Amino acid sequence: MDPFGGLSAVRRVDVDLITDAYRISGTVQTRFGRVTDILNQLTGTHLTVESAKITEHADPSGTLAAPSASVDLASILLMTALELAGGASSEMRIPKRAVRAQVALPPIRVTGTIHVPIGSRPLDGLLNVVDRFLAMTDVTIASGAHPALGRSAEVVAIGRTRAQFFLVADDERPDELLADVLDERTAEAWLRTDDDQP
Repeated sequence: MDPFGGLSAVRRVDVDLITDAYRISGTVQTRFGRVTDILNQLTGTHLTVESAKITEHADPSGTLAAPSASVDLASILLMTALELAGGASSEMRIPKRAVRAQVALPPIRVTGTIHVPIGSRPLDGLLNVVDRFLAMTDVTIASGAHPALGRSAEVVAIGRTRAQFFLVADDERPDELLADVLDERTAEAWLRTDDDQP
């Protein structure tokens, strides 16, 4: 990765996308080192997913395989790329703070951490940005309608414009770090999964 936005040689990266009706897995060719950049820097309206496997949420037992699938960017709720868990290079990094958030992207609900510039309000970082896709880290994905979609991921790109609502933990005091706002017990409870609960 170089200091200019993570550009490198073109490589194939495994991705997993969720739309409101489908889950599409396969590979994409990219020069980028961050999952959000794959989507935000795309010049066209569709993402080409090669060696695609397509499953309909309403019928998870049936999977369609295709050499490639063109996925409408506007339909993507969430995308993961396990190989791309890194952040921006240190030369380009803006000082940020971690904020717990939940985003409703029906039929899924995404709970995790967003990273907003220090001194800004979390909702400003979610609503007043140009990028269509934003990064969330330490994510838990859940779906009441389609439990098979539930899982955890280190980092995901979420479709900001598709969200029906955002909940943030500390929108009142933007100049404070999350550690200053939350007591240790609450922070640990947030980090626990349902399986860890007594």
